Amino acid sequence: MLNLKKLYFIALVLNVGCLAACSADGSKSGDGTQPVTSPPTAPEKSKEPVTLVFYSPNGPSETDEAFMEQIGNPIQKKFPYITVKFVHPPDTNPEGQLDAMMAAGESIDIFLNADLNHYRLITPYKFEYDISDMIKKSNFDLSRLDDSSVQAVRALSKGGLYALPYRMNVQALLYNKDVFDKFGVPYPKDGMTWDDVYELAKQMTRMDGDKQYRGFVTQTYNYAWMNQLSAGFVDPKSDKALYNSDERWTRIVRNLSRFYEIPGNALKENSFSAVSNVFYKDKLAAMYAYFMPTISQEVNWDVVTYPEYGDRRGIGPQANLTLAYITSMSKHKDAAFDAIAYMTSDEFQMNQAKKALSFPVTKTQAVKDAFGQDADFLKGKNMRAVAKSKPAPTFEGSPYSRTAAVELEKIMYQLGKGQGDVNTAIRTITELADKSIDTVKAGKK
Repeated sequence: MLNLKKLYFIALVLNVGCLAACSADGSKSGDGTQPVTSPPTAPEKSKEPVTLVFYSPNGPSETDEAFMEQIGNPIQKKFPYITVKFVHPPDTNPEGQLDAMMAAGESIDIFLNADLNHYRLITPYKFEYDISDMIKKSNFDLSRLDDSSVQAVRALSKGGLYALPYRMNVQALLYNKDVFDKFGVPYPKDGMTWDDVYELAKQMTRMDGDKQYRGFVTQTYNYAWMNQLSAGFVDPKSDKALYNSDERWTRIVRNLSRFYEIPGNALKENSFSAVSNVFYKDKLAAMYAYFMPTISQEVNWDVVTYPEYGDRRGIGPQANLTLAYITSMSKHKDAAFDAIAYMTSDEFQMNQAKKALSFPVTKTQAVKDAFGQDADFLKGKNMRAVAKSKPAPTFEGSPYSRTAAVELEKIMYQLGKGQGDVNTAIRTITELADKSIDTVKAGKK
Protein backbone atom coordinates (compact mmCIF):
# COMPACT_ATOMS: atom_id res chain seq x y z
CA MET A 1 0.00 0.00 0.00
CA LEU A 2 2.82 2.35 0.78
CA ASN A 3 4.28 1.90 -2.69
CA LEU A 4 0.89 2.56 -4.26
CA LYS A 5 0.52 5.79 -2.28
CA LYS A 6 3.96 6.89 -3.38
CA LEU A 7 3.13 6.15 -7.00
CA TYR A 8 -0.16 8.04 -6.69
CA PHE A 9 1.61 11.06 -5.20
CA ILE A 10 4.26 11.08 -7.95
CA ALA A 11 1.58 10.83 -10.62
CA LEU A 12 -0.31 13.73 -9.08
CA VAL A 13 2.80 15.93 -9.00
CA LEU A 14 3.61 15.11 -12.63
CA ASN A 15 0.04 15.88 -13.68
CA VAL A 16 0.06 19.28 -11.99
CA GLY A 17 3.44 20.04 -13.53
CA CYS A 18 2.11 19.18 -16.97
CA LEU A 19 -0.91 21.45 -16.49
CA ALA A 20 1.30 24.32 -15.41
CA ALA A 21 3.59 23.86 -18.40
CA CYS A 22 0.71 23.51 -20.84
CA SER A 23 -0.95 26.63 -19.42
CA ALA A 24 2.11 28.86 -19.55
CA ASP A 25 0.70 30.53 -22.65
CA GLY A 26 -2.45 31.58 -20.80
CA SER A 27 -4.66 28.62 -21.79
CA LYS A 28 -7.32 27.31 -19.42
CA SER A 29 -6.73 24.60 -16.81
CA GLY A 30 -8.30 21.17 -16.86
CA ASP A 31 -11.75 22.36 -15.75
CA GLY A 32 -11.78 25.05 -18.45
CA THR A 33 -12.40 27.90 -16.03
CA GLN A 34 -9.33 29.11 -14.19
CA PRO A 35 -5.91 29.84 -15.71
CA VAL A 36 -2.98 28.00 -14.22
CA THR A 37 -0.10 30.29 -13.30
CA SER A 38 3.55 29.35 -13.08
CA PRO A 39 5.39 29.80 -9.79
CA PRO A 40 6.52 33.41 -9.41
CA THR A 41 10.08 34.16 -10.50
CA ALA A 42 12.32 37.02 -9.47
CA PRO A 43 11.84 39.90 -11.95
CA GLU A 44 14.83 41.01 -14.03
CA LYS A 45 16.49 44.00 -12.44
CA SER A 46 15.29 47.07 -14.33
CA LYS A 47 17.81 49.58 -15.65
CA GLU A 48 18.08 52.96 -14.05
CA PRO A 49 16.24 55.71 -15.99
CA VAL A 50 18.56 57.87 -18.07
CA THR A 51 18.23 60.84 -20.40
CA LEU A 52 20.32 60.61 -23.54
CA VAL A 53 21.22 63.81 -25.34
CA PHE A 54 21.27 63.37 -29.12
CA TYR A 55 22.99 66.05 -31.18
CA SER A 56 22.59 66.70 -34.89
CA PRO A 57 24.46 69.52 -36.67
CA ASN A 58 21.88 69.83 -39.46
CA GLY A 59 20.45 73.09 -38.17
CA PRO A 60 16.86 74.24 -38.70
CA SER A 61 16.37 71.76 -41.55
CA GLU A 62 15.86 69.00 -38.97
CA THR A 63 12.91 69.71 -36.67
CA ASP A 64 12.34 68.32 -33.20
CA GLU A 65 9.09 66.73 -34.36
CA ALA A 66 10.69 64.93 -37.31
CA PHE A 67 13.57 63.69 -35.17
CA MET A 68 11.31 62.30 -32.47
CA GLU A 69 9.03 60.63 -35.00
CA GLN A 70 11.88 59.01 -36.91
CA ILE A 71 14.40 58.27 -34.15
CA GLY A 72 13.51 59.44 -30.64
CA ASN A 73 10.11 57.81 -30.20
CA PRO A 74 11.14 54.40 -31.58
CA ILE A 75 14.09 54.31 -29.16
CA GLN A 76 11.95 55.32 -26.16
CA LYS A 77 9.38 52.67 -27.09
CA LYS A 78 12.06 49.99 -27.37
CA PHE A 79 13.85 51.06 -24.19
CA PRO A 80 11.37 52.54 -21.67
CA TYR A 81 14.25 53.42 -19.34
CA ILE A 82 15.63 55.87 -21.91
CA THR A 83 14.37 59.42 -22.36
CA VAL A 84 15.58 61.12 -25.51
CA LYS A 85 16.53 64.79 -25.62
CA PHE A 86 17.29 66.29 -29.03
CA VAL A 87 19.61 69.27 -29.57
CA HIS A 88 20.50 70.94 -32.86
CA PRO A 89 21.78 74.37 -33.90
CA PRO A 90 19.28 77.12 -34.71
CA ASP A 91 21.31 78.08 -37.80
CA THR A 92 23.91 76.60 -40.13
CA ASN A 93 26.76 77.17 -37.69
CA PRO A 94 27.08 74.04 -35.53
CA GLU A 95 30.60 74.97 -34.47
CA GLY A 96 29.31 78.09 -32.74
CA GLN A 97 26.73 76.15 -30.78
CA LEU A 98 29.17 73.36 -29.92
CA ASP A 99 31.74 75.88 -28.66
CA ALA A 100 29.08 77.41 -26.40
CA MET A 101 27.91 74.01 -25.14
CA MET A 102 31.43 72.88 -24.33
CA ALA A 103 32.20 76.15 -22.55
CA ALA A 104 29.04 75.71 -20.45
CA GLY A 105 29.93 72.13 -19.56
CA GLU A 106 26.92 70.65 -21.35
CA SER A 107 27.14 67.04 -22.38
CA ILE A 108 26.28 65.11 -25.55
CA ASP A 109 25.76 61.36 -25.43
CA ILE A 110 25.15 60.53 -29.08
CA PHE A 111 26.38 62.66 -31.97
CA LEU A 112 24.67 62.08 -35.33
CA ASN A 113 27.07 63.16 -38.04
CA ALA A 114 27.78 62.67 -41.72
CA ASP A 115 31.00 60.73 -42.24
CA LEU A 116 32.47 63.50 -44.39
CA ASN A 117 32.15 65.88 -41.42
CA HIS A 118 34.16 63.68 -39.05
CA TYR A 119 37.25 65.87 -39.07
CA ARG A 120 35.18 69.01 -38.97
CA LEU A 121 32.87 68.27 -36.01
CA ILE A 122 34.15 65.20 -34.17
CA THR A 123 37.94 65.44 -34.04
CA PRO A 124 38.25 69.13 -33.01
CA TYR A 125 36.10 68.50 -29.92
CA LYS A 126 37.77 65.20 -29.04
CA PHE A 127 34.44 63.36 -29.17
CA GLU A 128 36.06 60.12 -30.41
CA TYR A 129 35.35 57.03 -28.32
CA ASP A 130 36.23 53.54 -29.54
CA ILE A 131 33.23 51.24 -29.09
CA SER A 132 35.12 48.08 -30.16
CA ASP A 133 35.02 46.61 -26.64
CA MET A 134 31.31 47.33 -26.37
CA ILE A 135 30.79 45.55 -29.69
CA LYS A 136 32.52 42.44 -28.31
CA LYS A 137 30.87 42.60 -24.90
CA SER A 138 27.38 42.74 -26.38
CA ASN A 139 28.09 40.19 -29.15
CA PHE A 140 26.97 42.77 -31.68
CA ASP A 141 27.16 41.23 -35.16
CA LEU A 142 28.95 43.70 -37.43
CA SER A 143 28.79 41.23 -40.33
CA ARG A 144 25.08 41.93 -40.78
CA LEU A 145 25.87 45.53 -41.77
CA ASP A 146 26.89 46.65 -45.24
CA ASP A 147 30.61 45.93 -45.60
CA SER A 148 31.44 49.25 -47.26
CA SER A 149 29.75 51.21 -44.47
CA VAL A 150 31.72 49.41 -41.76
CA GLN A 151 34.92 49.87 -43.77
CA ALA A 152 34.16 53.58 -44.06
CA VAL A 153 33.81 53.94 -40.29
CA ARG A 154 37.03 52.03 -39.69
CA ALA A 155 38.80 54.34 -42.14
CA LEU A 156 37.89 57.22 -39.82
CA SER A 157 38.63 55.33 -36.63
CA LYS A 158 42.31 54.44 -36.96
CA GLY A 159 41.50 50.73 -36.91
CA GLY A 160 38.95 50.99 -34.12
CA LEU A 161 35.28 51.88 -34.38
CA TYR A 162 34.10 55.33 -33.31
CA ALA A 163 30.50 54.95 -34.44
CA LEU A 164 27.86 52.79 -36.06
CA PRO A 165 26.36 53.70 -39.44
CA TYR A 166 22.59 54.03 -39.38
CA ARG A 167 21.78 55.92 -42.58
CA MET A 168 23.10 55.49 -46.08
CA ASN A 169 22.40 57.78 -49.01
CA VAL A 170 23.12 56.31 -52.42
CA GLN A 171 23.61 58.33 -55.59
CA ALA A 172 21.90 57.37 -58.83
CA LEU A 173 21.16 58.83 -62.27
CA LEU A 174 17.85 60.68 -62.24
CA TYR A 175 16.23 61.56 -65.55
CA ASN A 176 13.31 63.72 -66.69
CA LYS A 177 10.88 61.46 -68.54
CA ASP A 178 9.06 64.41 -70.12
CA VAL A 179 12.24 65.74 -71.75
CA PHE A 180 13.08 62.34 -73.22
CA ASP A 181 9.49 61.94 -74.42
CA LYS A 182 9.55 65.44 -75.94
CA PHE A 183 12.52 64.59 -78.14
CA GLY A 184 11.55 60.97 -78.77
CA VAL A 185 14.71 59.55 -77.21
CA PRO A 186 14.67 56.21 -75.29
CA TYR A 187 15.08 56.49 -71.52
CA PRO A 188 18.42 55.74 -69.84
CA LYS A 189 18.96 52.16 -68.66
CA ASP A 190 20.57 50.49 -65.66
CA GLY A 191 24.24 49.64 -66.10
CA MET A 192 25.22 52.53 -68.35
CA THR A 193 28.85 53.64 -68.40
CA TRP A 194 30.05 57.23 -68.21
CA ASP A 195 30.76 57.02 -71.94
CA ASP A 196 27.16 55.87 -72.57
CA VAL A 197 25.80 58.77 -70.54
CA TYR A 198 28.14 61.21 -72.30
CA GLU A 199 26.85 60.17 -75.72
CA LEU A 200 23.26 60.43 -74.46
CA ALA A 201 23.98 63.86 -72.96
CA LYS A 202 25.20 65.09 -76.37
CA GLN A 203 21.98 63.85 -77.92
CA MET A 204 19.79 65.47 -75.27
CA THR A 205 21.53 68.86 -75.20
CA ARG A 206 19.58 70.97 -77.66
CA MET A 207 17.81 74.27 -78.15
CA ASP A 208 14.04 74.15 -78.46
CA GLY A 209 12.44 77.53 -79.13
CA ASP A 210 13.89 79.83 -76.51
CA LYS A 211 14.75 77.01 -74.09
CA GLN A 212 18.19 75.51 -73.79
CA TYR A 213 17.90 71.90 -72.64
CA ARG A 214 20.92 70.44 -70.87
CA GLY A 215 21.85 66.79 -71.32
CA PHE A 216 23.52 66.25 -67.93
CA VAL A 217 24.22 68.06 -64.66
CA THR A 218 25.60 66.99 -61.30
CA GLN A 219 27.00 68.36 -58.04
CA THR A 220 30.79 68.58 -58.25
CA TYR A 221 31.35 68.37 -54.49
CA ASN A 222 29.49 65.07 -54.12
CA TYR A 223 30.82 63.70 -57.40
CA ALA A 224 34.37 64.24 -56.15
CA TRP A 225 33.92 63.38 -52.49
CA MET A 226 32.29 60.01 -53.24
CA ASN A 227 34.29 59.30 -56.38
CA GLN A 228 34.21 55.75 -57.71
CA LEU A 229 38.01 55.53 -57.99
CA SER A 230 38.40 55.96 -54.20
CA ALA A 231 40.92 58.75 -54.68
CA GLY A 232 41.68 60.69 -51.51
CA PHE A 233 42.05 64.46 -51.40
CA VAL A 234 45.07 64.73 -49.10
CA ASP A 235 48.01 62.51 -48.19
CA PRO A 236 47.43 61.89 -44.46
CA LYS A 237 51.19 61.61 -43.85
CA SER A 238 52.44 64.72 -45.65
CA ASP A 239 49.23 66.80 -45.48
CA LYS A 240 49.73 67.65 -49.16
CA ALA A 241 46.94 67.67 -51.75
CA LEU A 242 46.95 64.63 -54.04
CA TYR A 243 45.41 66.17 -57.15
CA ASN A 244 48.65 66.56 -59.06
CA SER A 245 50.38 63.38 -57.84
CA ASP A 246 47.52 60.89 -58.06
CA GLU A 247 46.62 60.29 -61.72
CA ARG A 248 43.14 59.17 -60.72
CA TRP A 249 42.23 62.81 -60.15
CA THR A 250 43.03 63.76 -63.73
CA ARG A 251 40.67 61.01 -64.85
CA ILE A 252 37.95 62.13 -62.42
CA VAL A 253 38.17 65.79 -63.46
CA ARG A 254 38.43 65.06 -67.18
CA ASN A 255 35.45 62.69 -67.05
CA LEU A 256 33.18 65.42 -65.71
CA SER A 257 34.58 68.41 -67.59
CA ARG A 258 33.87 66.82 -70.99
CA PHE A 259 30.13 67.02 -70.26
CA TYR A 260 30.41 70.78 -69.85
CA GLU A 261 32.30 71.04 -73.14
CA ILE A 262 29.21 69.83 -75.00
CA PRO A 263 27.87 72.93 -76.85
CA GLY A 264 24.88 74.20 -74.87
CA ASN A 265 25.67 72.14 -71.75
CA ALA A 266 28.24 74.47 -70.19
CA LEU A 267 27.83 75.13 -66.48
CA LYS A 268 26.06 78.42 -65.77
CA GLU A 269 25.45 78.01 -62.06
CA ASN A 270 27.59 78.95 -59.05
CA SER A 271 25.89 77.09 -56.22
CA PHE A 272 24.46 73.77 -55.14
CA SER A 273 20.84 74.94 -55.16
CA ALA A 274 21.16 76.52 -58.60
CA VAL A 275 22.38 73.24 -60.13
CA SER A 276 19.57 71.35 -58.39
CA ASN A 277 16.98 73.80 -59.73
CA VAL A 278 18.00 73.12 -63.33
CA PHE A 279 16.58 69.61 -62.92
CA TYR A 280 13.85 69.91 -60.31
CA LYS A 281 12.36 73.39 -60.87
CA ASP A 282 13.37 74.64 -64.31
CA LYS A 283 13.00 71.10 -65.73
CA LEU A 284 15.63 71.82 -68.35
CA ALA A 285 18.11 69.05 -67.47
CA ALA A 286 17.56 65.64 -69.03
CA MET A 287 19.75 63.82 -66.48
CA TYR A 288 20.96 64.62 -62.98
CA ALA A 289 23.49 62.45 -61.12
CA TYR A 290 22.73 62.88 -57.44
CA PHE A 291 21.03 61.34 -54.39
CA MET A 292 17.50 60.02 -54.52
CA PRO A 293 14.92 62.68 -53.60
CA THR A 294 13.30 62.16 -50.19
CA ILE A 295 10.17 64.23 -50.87
CA SER A 296 7.73 64.60 -53.73
CA GLN A 297 9.01 66.60 -56.71
CA GLU A 298 7.16 68.41 -59.49
CA VAL A 299 9.39 67.01 -62.21
CA ASN A 300 8.32 63.72 -63.84
CA TRP A 301 11.42 61.72 -62.91
CA ASP A 302 12.64 58.17 -62.73
CA VAL A 303 16.00 56.66 -61.91
CA VAL A 304 18.66 54.23 -63.12
CA THR A 305 22.02 53.15 -61.74
CA TYR A 306 24.77 55.73 -61.35
CA PRO A 307 27.11 55.79 -64.39
CA GLU A 308 30.03 53.36 -64.14
CA TYR A 309 33.58 53.47 -65.43
CA GLY A 310 34.05 50.93 -68.21
CA ASP A 311 36.90 49.20 -66.36
CA ARG A 312 35.08 49.23 -63.01
CA ARG A 313 31.76 47.66 -63.84
CA GLY A 314 29.29 47.33 -60.99
CA ILE A 315 31.13 49.87 -58.81
CA GLY A 316 29.10 52.88 -57.76
CA PRO A 317 30.08 55.95 -55.75
CA GLN A 318 31.23 55.67 -52.18
CA ALA A 319 28.24 55.65 -49.85
CA ASN A 320 27.32 58.83 -48.02
CA LEU A 321 26.78 57.75 -44.42
CA THR A 322 25.28 59.26 -41.31
CA LEU A 323 26.96 57.83 -38.21
CA ALA A 324 25.87 57.53 -34.60
CA TYR A 325 28.82 58.30 -32.32
CA ILE A 326 28.90 57.64 -28.59
CA THR A 327 30.90 60.64 -27.41
CA SER A 328 33.86 60.44 -25.06
CA MET A 329 32.04 62.74 -22.61
CA SER A 330 28.92 60.59 -22.26
CA LYS A 331 28.20 59.32 -18.75
CA HIS A 332 25.65 56.81 -20.07
CA LYS A 333 27.66 54.82 -22.59
CA ASP A 334 25.88 51.50 -22.03
CA ALA A 335 22.48 53.06 -22.58
CA ALA A 336 23.84 54.97 -25.56
CA PHE A 337 25.09 51.71 -27.06
CA ASP A 338 21.66 50.13 -26.61
CA ALA A 339 20.23 53.04 -28.59
CA ILE A 340 22.69 53.10 -31.49
CA ALA A 341 22.72 49.31 -31.79
CA TYR A 342 18.95 49.38 -32.13
CA MET A 343 19.26 52.03 -34.84
CA THR A 344 21.05 49.43 -36.99
CA SER A 345 18.50 46.68 -36.32
CA ASP A 346 16.31 45.27 -39.07
CA GLU A 347 13.25 46.56 -37.20
CA PHE A 348 14.48 50.15 -37.14
CA GLN A 349 16.02 50.00 -40.61
CA MET A 350 12.82 48.57 -42.09
CA ASN A 351 10.83 51.54 -40.84
CA GLN A 352 13.41 53.96 -42.26
CA ALA A 353 13.53 52.13 -45.58
CA LYS A 354 9.77 51.93 -46.09
CA LYS A 355 9.48 55.70 -45.68
CA ALA A 356 12.54 56.25 -47.94
CA LEU A 357 14.29 58.16 -45.14
CA SER A 358 17.51 56.38 -46.07
CA PHE A 359 18.76 53.28 -47.83
CA PRO A 360 19.34 50.46 -45.30
CA VAL A 361 22.76 49.81 -43.81
CA THR A 362 21.78 46.21 -43.11
CA LYS A 363 22.44 43.40 -45.59
CA THR A 364 19.00 41.89 -45.05
CA GLN A 365 17.44 41.67 -48.52
CA ALA A 366 13.87 42.03 -47.28
CA VAL A 367 14.77 45.38 -45.72
CA LYS A 368 16.46 46.57 -48.91
CA ASP A 369 13.48 45.49 -51.00
CA ALA A 370 11.19 47.53 -48.75
CA PHE A 371 12.86 50.81 -49.70
CA GLY A 372 10.20 53.40 -50.59
CA GLN A 373 7.34 50.98 -49.96
CA ASP A 374 5.30 53.48 -47.93
CA ALA A 375 6.40 56.58 -49.88
CA ASP A 376 3.65 57.39 -52.36
CA PHE A 377 5.88 59.68 -54.41
CA LEU A 378 8.15 56.70 -55.20
CA LYS A 379 5.40 54.44 -56.49
CA GLY A 380 6.28 53.09 -59.91
CA LYS A 381 9.89 54.27 -59.73
CA ASN A 382 12.83 51.99 -60.51
CA MET A 383 13.83 51.71 -56.84
CA ARG A 384 15.90 48.57 -57.32
CA ALA A 385 18.44 50.65 -59.22
CA VAL A 386 19.84 52.10 -55.99
CA ALA A 387 20.96 48.67 -54.77
CA LYS A 388 22.45 47.28 -57.97
CA SER A 389 25.88 48.89 -57.70
CA LYS A 390 28.46 48.09 -55.05
CA PRO A 391 29.76 51.19 -53.25
CA ALA A 392 33.41 51.96 -53.95
CA PRO A 393 35.82 51.57 -51.02
CA THR A 394 36.31 54.66 -48.87
CA PHE A 395 39.60 56.51 -49.28
CA GLU A 396 41.87 57.18 -46.30
CA GLY A 397 40.74 60.43 -44.78
CA SER A 398 42.65 63.44 -43.51
CA PRO A 399 41.75 66.33 -41.21
CA TYR A 400 42.29 68.53 -44.28
CA SER A 401 40.21 66.62 -46.82
CA ARG A 402 37.35 69.09 -46.62
CA THR A 403 39.74 72.04 -47.04
CA ALA A 404 41.11 70.51 -50.23
CA ALA A 405 37.65 69.50 -51.48
CA VAL A 406 36.39 73.08 -51.24
CA GLU A 407 39.20 74.29 -53.50
CA LEU A 408 38.39 71.57 -56.03
CA GLU A 409 34.75 72.64 -56.15
CA LYS A 410 35.69 76.28 -56.80
CA ILE A 411 37.90 75.45 -59.78
CA MET A 412 35.45 72.89 -61.16
CA TYR A 413 32.78 75.63 -61.39
CA GLN A 414 35.24 77.65 -63.47
CA LEU A 415 36.26 74.67 -65.60
CA GLY A 416 32.60 73.86 -66.21
CA LYS A 417 32.17 77.33 -67.70
CA GLY A 418 35.03 76.83 -70.14
CA GLN A 419 37.54 78.83 -68.12
CA GLY A 420 40.82 76.94 -68.57
CA ASP A 421 41.85 73.36 -69.33
CA VAL A 422 42.07 70.22 -67.21
CA ASN A 423 45.86 70.15 -66.77
CA THR A 424 45.99 73.78 -65.69
CA ALA A 425 43.00 73.23 -63.41
CA ILE A 426 44.69 70.29 -61.68
CA ARG A 427 47.83 72.34 -61.00
CA THR A 428 45.79 75.31 -59.77
CA ILE A 429 43.64 73.17 -57.47
CA THR A 430 46.76 71.57 -55.98
CA GLU A 431 48.41 74.93 -55.30
CA LEU A 432 45.27 76.44 -53.76
CA ALA A 433 44.60 73.35 -51.64
CA ASP A 434 48.16 73.22 -50.28
CA LYS A 435 48.04 76.92 -49.47
CA SER A 436 44.69 76.58 -47.69
CA ILE A 437 45.92 73.57 -45.71
CA ASP A 438 49.00 75.51 -44.58
CA THR A 439 46.75 78.38 -43.49
CA VAL A 440 44.52 76.06 -41.48
CA LYS A 441 47.50 74.35 -39.87
CA ALA A 442 49.06 77.71 -38.96
CA GLY A 443 45.80 78.75 -37.31
CA LYS A 444 45.88 75.68 -35.08
CA LYS A 445 49.34 76.41 -33.70
